[in-house]
Amino acid sequence: MEISEVKVRNEFFVSALFIESTITDYLSEKLNIKDIINSEFLGNHDKALSFNQKMDALLDSVNFSIIDKSKLSVFREIHKEFIENRNALTLEESFTSDDHNDDFLLILYPQNDYIPREEKLINACYQLIGEVSELVAENTQKPEVKMSGKKHYFNLENFKIGKFAMLFSFLFVS
Repeated sequence: MEISEVKVRNEFFVSALFIESTITDYLSEKLNIKDIINSEFLGNHDKALSFNQKMDALLDSVNFSIIDKSKLSVFREIHKEFIENRNALTLEESFTSDDHNDDFLLILYPQNDYIPREEKLINACYQLIGEVSELVAENTQKPEVKMSGKKHYFNLENFKIGKFAMLFSFLFVS
């Protein structure tokens, strides 16, 4: 895999951590759980909810538009595909779902025709990461940090991310 493909996969996983943490905080507030770490439901126990289950809980508890629900669902499915296909030689080979998440990404985030498909997927993944991170932050009422300048974590000019993702972004900025 090329460096840019590895980076987008890593940033996808970092964003998933932010999103999961944000959803966990949101659910703990809604369920009035004070000690998240020791919670069997939200903590790090065998019985705790998985990333997919937390996403389902968020989708059930917030009134998202159809397109926003689709973005969140596709993010979750791509996250699963990246985990299952961690040894794939290209980014495109990581997309193995019968739902054709790669095609959905390219429809949702159209790119110029002259760009190679692999680069289109990389760009679309970054756009999905940005929009899903912002959607989760906005709908869980978590603080956001606006990033701008020449060096960006998500390679976007102006982008909002939640506080948790901001902590991880310092690890990856060169």
